[in-house]
Amino acid sequence: MTIGIIGADDRAVKIARMLKHSGHTICFSDPRDERMSRAAAAVVGEDTFATTPYRQAATCDTLVLTVPWQDLERTLAALGSYKDGIVVDATRPPDLGRLSGAELLARKLDNRHIVKAFVEPLETSQSIKVASDDPEARAEVEALIAACGRQPLDAGPLANARGIERGATVQSSP
Repeated sequence: MTIGIIGADDRAVKIARMLKHSGHTICFSDPRDERMSRAAAAVVGEDTFATTPYRQAATCDTLVLTVPWQDLERTLAALGSYKDGIVVDATRPPDLGRLSGAELLARKLDNRHIVKAFVEPLETSQSIKVASDDPEARAEVEALIAACGRQPLDAGPLANARGIERGATVQSSP
């Protein structure tokens, strides 16, 4: 399976290493700086490459969104339409009030296959919380997590993603 990671920071690299260890091909993109995606791909190594968000939308089985929240609009513009594929929302939004960041992302993308996961620091726990309104997408992401040797924890629907997001530190812009 080819998994596209949009974002190229240290957390994106950790997620990529985890997924690559279970046999997946990884491609990176970074809508702010394509040099960052090339550098992340080089760090992760063989069967990893850099591309654009638009090309990821056309070729990847699953996308993992790790960009800082303040870059979300730029990222979605670079991504284009991605209504049918699974999007793993690993962003760390600020408090958005009644909506979770994952719910807002689902509305912006008009995509029901949004799964909130990979938000917590990856090295502190063997379990990874997962929230989604789509049972098939949730099952696929839970299988990815299990294949990486981690334990998926069902956090319920996307409305519960607020709890996952609030448990994480909000990213600030560099």
